[in-house]
Parts: sequence; C-alpha cells; structure tokens
Amino acid sequence: MTPPPSRGTSRPAPARVVQVSPLLGLRNLGRGSFDYLPPDHGGDDLCVGSLVVVPFGRRLVDGVVTSLTSSNEVAPSRLKSIVSVGSQSLSTEMMELAEALAGHYLAPLGACFQAVVPTHRLASREGRPGRQVSWVAPIGDVLREGLTSRQSEVLAATPVEGAAVADLCARLHVSRTVVAALVEKGALTATMRSALHLDDEDHSSTATAGPRGLEGSEGGTGLDVAHDLSEEQARVVSALSDDLRLGGARERLLWGATGSGKTEIYLRILSEVLAAGGGGIVLVPEIALTVQLVERMRARLGNTVAVLHSALTPTLRAREFERIYQGRARIVVGARSAVFAPARDLRVIILDEAHDSSYKQDEEPRYDARWVARWLARRHGALLLEGTATPSVESLRPGIEPLEMHTRPTGANAPEVEVIDMRRQGGSGVLAPRAVAALRKTLVAGEQAVVLLNRRGYAAYLMCEECGEVVMCGDCEISLTYHRGSRVLACHHCGRRTAVPVVCPNCSAAALRRGSPGTERVVDELRGMVPQESLFRLDSDVVTSGARVSEILGRFRETTPAVLVGTQMVAKGHDYPLVTLVLVADADTGLYMPDFRAAERTFQLVTQVAGRAGRSQAPGQVLVQTWNPDVPCIRMAVAREGYRFYREELATRGRLGYPPYRELTRIVVSGAREEKVEAGGRHLAGKLRTVLEDVRGPARLPRIRGMGRRQIVVTDVDPERVRLVLERSLNRYRAPYARRGLDIMVDVDPQWFN
Repeated sequence: MTPPPSRGTSRPAPARVVQVSPLLGLRNLGRGSFDYLPPDHGGDDLCVGSLVVVPFGRRLVDGVVTSLTSSNEVAPSRLKSIVSVGSQSLSTEMMELAEALAGHYLAPLGACFQAVVPTHRLASREGRPGRQVSWVAPIGDVLREGLTSRQSEVLAATPVEGAAVADLCARLHVSRTVVAALVEKGALTATMRSALHLDDEDHSSTATAGPRGLEGSEGGTGLDVAHDLSEEQARVVSALSDDLRLGGARERLLWGATGSGKTEIYLRILSEVLAAGGGGIVLVPEIALTVQLVERMRARLGNTVAVLHSALTPTLRAREFERIYQGRARIVVGARSAVFAPARDLRVIILDEAHDSSYKQDEEPRYDARWVARWLARRHGALLLEGTATPSVESLRPGIEPLEMHTRPTGANAPEVEVIDMRRQGGSGVLAPRAVAALRKTLVAGEQAVVLLNRRGYAAYLMCEECGEVVMCGDCEISLTYHRGSRVLACHHCGRRTAVPVVCPNCSAAALRRGSPGTERVVDELRGMVPQESLFRLDSDVVTSGARVSEILGRFRETTPAVLVGTQMVAKGHDYPLVTLVLVADADTGLYMPDFRAAERTFQLVTQVAGRAGRSQAPGQVLVQTWNPDVPCIRMAVAREGYRFYREELATRGRLGYPPYRELTRIVVSGAREEKVEAGGRHLAGKLRTVLEDVRGPARLPRIRGMGRRQIVVTDVDPERVRLVLERSLNRYRAPYARRGLDIMVDVDPQWFN
C-alpha cells in the first residue's frame, strides 16, 4: 500500500499515456497495444483512432491510437514519445471492426488495423505529393489556322475545364505528340495536377477498361439498359424490395442457375438503393470479374460507381477511396478487400459467386469477407444478398430458405451434358477422341469452345521410369511442375525454379516421364487443330494483372471460331453467347485432396463451367472427362441433382462433425527443425485436449519453404469457448515456442488444409 503524501508535499501529476497498436502483422504481438507519450508538439488533437508514427524497436512504424489514459504508475522517462500525428483518424466503426476481426479470427490487432486503414491515409504518407499527371486545357478563343485535321479534332474534344493528357489520348486514339503540338501552337495550356484530386470523370476508363462479358450483359454495345424481367426475376426483385422497405439487418441467399440473370437482379436492387439515397457494396471473388462488372454497372448507374481492388495503381486506388469517403461514389465494386470501403448510408451488400473460397484471405489477418459483410450488415441494418449458382454447403444449413431461379431469361435451354469415361474412351492425349471430334465440329460451325483443366503448367510432375523417383522441390516436400514454355521446373508454393534435368537426378539411368498434364499441355495438343490467333489460355502463369485477364477475355470474345483453355478462372461469371461447347478435361482434379470440401468443390466446378455453354439460342453441349464417372458428386453435377447433392452432403457433415454443424479452427506449428516441430505439435495438442473435447492431430504436413509443419484441428459446437481457450493458450505458449524457433498460426474457419 502506498503511504499518503506528507503534509506540505504534492503528488506528481499523472503522466498522460497513449496506447498505440503498431500496424504490423506479427503474430507474437497479439492483441496488445504499447504505451507512448504524446509528441512534444502537435499532440493536442490526439484521440482514439488517430493515425500516428511511433518508434518500435529500431525503426519507425505507423500505428493507431487505441486509448488515452493518465497514470501515476508509469515513469515518463521509461516511455518513448510519438513521433508524429497524422491529420486522419479511424472512425469508431472501423475501430470496432478491427477489434472484432482480431477477436473472431485470433489475429494480431495490428494486422487487422492494416486491413481497414487505406495506405494513402497513413501518418507516414502525409506530405508526399503523390503521382502527378499532365493536364491540358484550351486557351479561350484561339485561331484554328495552321492546325491539322487531327489537331482540330483534339482541340474541339478538350473540355473547357481541361482533361488529363493520358485520358484524352486514350479516348481519341491519338498520340501525345498531337497534344504537344497544340500546346506548342498556343491552343492548349499544359500543367501538372495531383492524380488524387481529379474530377470523377477523369481516369474512369483506367479503372474499368476491359471487355464485356459478365452474366446477363449485352455484348459489346457499351450501353446497358433494364430489360423486362422474367417471372422468376420479378418474384425475386419483389421479395428483396420488400426487405429494403422493411429495413433492418437481413440475409438472403439467391440460388440462381448459371445464366438465370442474377446480375440484372443486382442492378435493380442497387438502383432502388440509390434512388432512396443509400449506398451499397458489391463483392466478386476475382479481379477479372470486378473489371467487367464495373463497366456494366457504370453504364446503368452512372459514375456513382467506384471500383477498389489490388490491381489498381496506388494513386487510382486512393482516388477511388476518397470518392467513396466523400460520398461522391455511392456504390463500391471490388474484390475481397473492398468490403472495408467506407460506403455512405450502407443499405445493401451483395456477394456474387458467394460460394467461392477466394473470399477467405490466406495471410494475417485470415478473415473471410463474407463474415465481415455479415458484421457490417448487422451494424448498419442492411440487406446482405449472397448470389450463386452453386451455394456452399454451409449456406444451405437447415432453416435457410433461398430465393431460387432455374430458367434463363433469354429462353435458352440448359446444355446437354455427356460423361466421357476415360477408362474406356480415353486416347493417347489429354482430350479423348470423342472430345476432339466435338471440338472440330464446333470450330467448323464458327462457334467457340471452353476447355477447363484446373491444373496449370505442362505436367504436374516429372517421374523416372526406371526408379520411380519424382523430382521434388529442395525447400518444399512438393513435386516441381514442368513448364515447357519457359523450360523450367517450378515450385508453386515457394517459387523455386530450376532447369529440367536431362536424366533422373536420383539414378541417372533413364529420362523423366511427364505426369498429370496441365493447361499448357492442352494448348500444345490443340495447336495442330486450332489456328494460333484463335487459341487462348487463361491461368495464373499467363495472367499478371486484372488488365491482362481483360485483354485475353476481350480478344476471345471477339474471335470466331475460338477456343479458351484455362483453370477455374474460366468457370466463373462469364457470359459468351457464341460458346456452344464446354470440355471438362479432368473432372477428378482435386477430388481426392485431403479436404472435407473436395466433393463440394468438384460439384461446384463442374456445375459452374457447364453453365458457360449454350447461353444464347444456339444449343450447348458439355463433355465431362473423368476416370470416376460413378463418384456421387460428379454424377449428381452431370444430372443436375443439386438438391440431392446438398441433402446428402449435409447428412455427411452432420455425421462427421463438420461445418455447418460445428466450427473448425486450424492450428499449425512450424519450424526449421523437424524434431522440435513434432514435439511442439504433440505438446500443444495434449494441452488443448485437457480443456477441449474434439482435438484432431497433430498431423504432419509437407515441408514448405524449408519449414516443418504439424496441423491440429479443433471442432466444437461452442466456437466462442474454443476461441477463449485458444487465446489463453496462445498467450501462454507463443513466446516460449518462439524461443525454441517455433511459430503458431491459427486459422478460424479454414478453407484449406495443406
């Protein structure tokens, strides 16, 4: 007990302490914050949520103020001071969301703040001028004599208020030399402007450039008008409109067959929200779909639509964020991270392809955008609409009544589906003779075909015919994939690349045989059948950006006849009327992965890609090659027995204790020394078993990037209790494990187990 101060003395004034969470994704920091003193100057405006720069170890890092206190127990001499305070701060909602993310996903608080804080608003970024763009404007009344016809056209098209040179050149298809000549002749003035503060109309083409081709779009017109709704669509719009009018947080599942016009439903609901003065967020699982959807939405809803995704330049991303923040853009379209956009008066959140695992982030914080969307919908009393042709099993849990659409508004019939049993009908190549014949017929008719093989590269592995050795990555216990185009073996986990050995590196007695063909092999087989200019490939080896995806899909759409070969990218959301044939080259890919969702994902992939065929009046055909035609998920996908598949899958999940009946949490212990990883995994699993009922593992995982790994999976009907136990365990064991060279990673509601 501290004795009272003696008469005549005064207690020192309590020190003002600022708690700051550094914006770092380090797991060992947990949910803690660190004490600092206010800055020597400029700290009067400090508040909870202020963005600051603080010393952390030997470097300066950005941080967020989490609390302000006064304490007699802290000696000011022991604390460092905040270096600088930014002019921006996080809203109460974003503070609460970051805290909720950290609590639900057991993620570092700093990593969660990183997710919600836009980079351009960080305190360390203030004062930087940002990217500058060339800007030209006409000089009042000027003489037009001496101008070429092209120069006169550019001058006439330049707005009075001016335009960015890059946009002017792109819109009029002229080079910068034409604009420079007008400046030299005194017809235009040239200045530099910050790209961040351009008007809404400027650079819109940069964010949306790409081909058309999303579900239900009007191909190539550049306009999008509301069409008469089918009976099914009208029923769905009416139900959703009632939800909007009644208000309050509501969740709806729109189960619409491929080609049933879900995008038109989205547009109708967004129009209604805008008319009422509200805002909305539309999420898609991949950037390629973002680029296409924005074009169509802007054609219908105007420039109140903003786009956010990681492929945008930092300046354009910052500019779009500011448009949203200021309320100039009311509808946000983007990939996973767009769920954190500060949309004004949020009334609706739409998740397109809601079943897709891409909504789950695979690095800290390991959040699921679907969970964040539910949190926001409840916070704002908004409507959450999940649209998909193949719902996740979790979304069809008992008690959920989806809004269903089964027919295509165009009147097109569902394609005819045929199974090719590769045990009896397979040939010497990747495609069976029956598939090759169907492909030739499609090309002769001047139509388009899509070939799906969800495996990239030329061959998934190289194997010695003499000793059976498979060439493995030196840092990962994973086979190296052969890429014939670049003539290398590549690891798809760590990125390691090596030359292809002439003979087996193990026995030196024989050449290596290629196994499990990929998209590159399919393209190689088709070269003798399909002209080079009509053959397109879409996988992560050829796609380097959203613009690259748009370029490939745009050229494919405009080419007839044509064949598009790709991985699962080709199965999502695209609408190409001339595609009459879809070939699934290997429906078994991924079927026997050690994952309880393997059957579900196979069913979804076959169903989704089958929906790309026959979307206009021309009849469609789908050929599914498989070595296991009697596997239930493939059989039911081909027979369109969705109800039966989900009913049986739910029964299996309930029997085995998997979601949606129980929540899973995945824990991975990793380290460089295998014996320490093994001991650490067993010790942690043993401790967890003393307080939790169902702890599975530890199971050995393949080494990745030189690190041994052990996986523990916890299941429980009371997920909050599991999180409480795990948080206590992490606080207790993470530091001593780190001293032994071990890391503990936690993934709540994991989508992958490898």
